[in-house]
Amino acid sequence: MTNRFTLSVDMLGSETETNDILKGLNQSLLRNLNYKFQLYGSEKVIKKKIEKYKRLINAVEIIDCDSFITMEDKPSDILKSKKNSSMYLAIKSVTENKSNAVLSFGNTGALMSLSLLNIKTLKGIKRPAIASIWPNMKGESVVLDLGANTKLDSRYLVENSILGASLASILFKIDNPSIGLLNVGIEDNKGKEEIKLASDQLKELSNNFRLNYYGYVEGNDISVGKTNVVVTDGFTGNISLKTAEGTAKLFQSHLEDAFKSSISSKMGYFLSSLAMKSVRDRLDPRVHNCGILMGLNSLAVKCHGQSEYKGVSYAVDIIYSLLENNVNKKIRDYVSEMHSKLMN
Repeated sequence: MTNRFTLSVDMLGSETETNDILKGLNQSLLRNLNYKFQLYGSEKVIKKKIEKYKRLINAVEIIDCDSFITMEDKPSDILKSKKNSSMYLAIKSVTENKSNAVLSFGNTGALMSLSLLNIKTLKGIKRPAIASIWPNMKGESVVLDLGANTKLDSRYLVENSILGASLASILFKIDNPSIGLLNVGIEDNKGKEEIKLASDQLKELSNNFRLNYYGYVEGNDISVGKTNVVVTDGFTGNISLKTAEGTAKLFQSHLEDAFKSSISSKMGYFLSSLAMKSVRDRLDPRVHNCGILMGLNSLAVKCHGQSEYKGVSYAVDIIYSLLENNVNKKIRDYVSEMHSKLMN
């Protein structure tokens, strides 16, 4: 029997258009027919915009909300005054077993704080991490942390390695994904003490168990695809993410300008248009814009605050795949097994 999954969607508190969210949900629904959606937002706006998506109409429940969390709201204020907000209610639906996962386009700090408070972390995980899937020359890699925790701590780096490896093994269907620790060089004497300590612990785990620690990797190794998982702290990871997004946009802009520069260039573009479209789609930062909050008892995913329908559809597809593969149980078992090895 095929499982049915319900996704709670926080529709408010960002610059993502309602129509982009609905179009993205509809596209994913066409591929994942057993999806249901709880939409937390303005019932009046949603009902008006959803009319052209006939299949989607029958797959949604609209929960009317007029309160939402802004990008400027502080977590301490949210806990006092925003308990009727779209984000808060969407998260609560997961804890009350009304849905299986939550998707938001809003305030990242608020989503992290409310998820920690309500969904809580897996046993053995102190802090969640934001993971994303990045394209590289060999395929794709999991990169984390991308901003959940900006403190550099060896424990968090080790936990992120375990979480990243478990996610990569499920998404990429590989038994022993390789893990690289992002550093300023590959030599053993490079980097801060917290990174060196984490590296020593990962080497021990790699020697005694099935964790596949490659060693240090540098920034340019991410795009090369040297490892299946790249681990760093949230401060460095968030800067890397924004730099990668900017570089992708720069590449696309220069490419378009080059093909418009002459008649022969335009002809060349016409002859290679299908191949160029494939390259643009693969590197499009609007698509690869979702961050998975790893280490929680249920799935929570954050999309860019200015997402387009392609990015919404991509994120919703990933959530469905993770739910279908029972990712949280597998991660829970993986983390438990790893921590038992650490304690011995």
